[in-house]
Amino acid sequence: MSAIQSNMVSSGAGSSASATNEAERRLVELAKRNRDAFALLYRQHYPAIAAYVYRRTGDRHATEDLVADVFVIVLRTLARFRYRGVPFRYWLLRIATNTVNRWARRQRRRQPQALPDDGWPDPRTDAASGVGGIDRERAQSALLSLSAKYQAVLALHYFEGLSVTDVAAVIGCRPGTVKSRLSRARDALRAKLEDRR
Repeated sequence: MSAIQSNMVSSGAGSSASATNEAERRLVELAKRNRDAFALLYRQHYPAIAAYVYRRTGDRHATEDLVADVFVIVLRTLARFRYRGVPFRYWLLRIATNTVNRWARRQRRRQPQALPDDGWPDPRTDAASGVGGIDRERAQSALLSLSAKYQAVLALHYFEGLSVTDVAAVIGCRPGTVKSRLSRARDALRAKLEDRR
């Protein structure tokens, strides 16, 4: 265990959520001035951010590029990050969402790719493959054909498990807007899946 990890464990004693949040807050503050701390933060959050981006893109190579872009932005802007009631993970998801949305707008005319089996598997979504007679490839293709704002709310709410309030915090809008987008996104996804039958 590195000296930074030992320090974080001792400073975040206890298993309560507040101790965990305090430990992460201290790590983020340390990462602003220490490369080893930033590397630890990167290793902690890379898998979840990569999985989220991959579910949004369906493209392993694009995911690698986009996640690299996300962490370059994080490195450049971390000094300005302040805890204001929004967990650090949500800040990362906001950067990832904006990065993927920009990519999706550039790719709009391109046919969405199906999700290959060699990517970052997610047991939450893999377990649901084939449900309701819809195979995973068709569901992924339908999701990728939606507009970026609909993809974002669906992915954050259903794949990342965020509440409507938390999705609103990530994308920077009101909870009512998220509810409206979720409703429209589900309708649009349902229509796409019906077309693909």
